[in-house]
Amino acid sequence: MSNKSKKEATVNTRVDLEEHVAAFLKAGGKVQQIPSGVSGQTSTSGPRQIVLSHKTSS
Repeated sequence: MSNKSKKEATVNTRVDLEEHVAAFLKAGGKVQQIPSGVSGQTSTSGPRQIVLSHKTSS
């Protein structure tokens, strides 16, 4: 991908995002500002590692 294509893709993404936000707000949606440091993670229990596969021994 050339630099020009990357720039065009970035501009298109920004325009799409602006259009989606405008539609969301027009439909009555509200934007909530979340304080810095607040996490959306609801549970801290359980494994923190991502398991890609489980090897089974025969």
